[in-house]
Amino acid sequence: MSARRKAVSTVLLGALLLTGCTGAGSDDAATASSAAGGDSAGLAAPESAPGAPQSATDDDIAVDARVLPGDAVIRTADLEVEVEDLRRSADRAGQIARDTGGRVAGEERSGSDEDGSASLQLRVPPAEFDGAVRDLAALGTERGRRVGTEDVTDAVVDLEARLNTQRASVARVTALLAEATNLGEVVQIEGELTRRTADLESLEARLAALEGQVELSTITVRLWTAGDEPTDAGALGFGDGLRNGWEAVTTVARVVAVTAGALLPFLPLVLLAGFFVVRARRSRPVA
Repeated sequence: MSARRKAVSTVLLGALLLTGCTGAGSDDAATASSAAGGDSAGLAAPESAPGAPQSATDDDIAVDARVLPGDAVIRTADLEVEVEDLRRSADRAGQIARDTGGRVAGEERSGSDEDGSASLQLRVPPAEFDGAVRDLAALGTERGRRVGTEDVTDAVVDLEARLNTQRASVARVTALLAEATNLGEVVQIEGELTRRTADLESLEARLAALEGQVELSTITVRLWTAGDEPTDAGALGFGDGLRNGWEAVTTVARVVAVTAGALLPFLPLVLLAGFFVVRARRSRPVA
């Protein structure tokens, strides 16, 4: 490598390490053009058009355009249904989800078929959401329903844009690593490449999780039999008041008993002191 080309690589390396993940593309390109003066074509190629889909570098990046068509909406529902046969109803709930092309994401059961409860988390396609909710409510007597929607279109678009920028940034650092010749440059560039790759994978995981919530809506259904019906802890009646009053009386009685037990060892001393006081008053001469 000539001295001029080595100087160019050094300048590019310093500029790369000073830039952030999102702003690295433009800063690196400006540094390359000003330092190289049109020379070093091998380095200029990945820097010449950061983020431009028509460039050769971006063809190598193979940007994955996964923006969902239309609005990206997350739909959720919570159902509470009283049933007669727990096992049969829970099995039927899972089958309803599978018939729509969805799946059972989680399930928990307790008690017996006639006296127990079950909680299932179902994932169904958005197009089948309303029908699945209706079929699940028909498993027994519906006792509660909560349905919610969340528009995450802006979040999906933002993540896609950040992913495109981050992929281009990783490609530029990878190209610069191929031009490094000495061990110091390789170590520094590899560290920067590792950091940017980790950021890219984090963005991809976040987008995948968000798209998963959009592509399959979530329905949580709780089933129980009449013998295991949840009670309202806030409802109080006459029996509750009588029970609370009796507990207060017994509490006061225990406090009195404990106090008396604590004072009992001092009773002989009190009686002896009282005896001497009375005797002293009686022996006092009358004026």
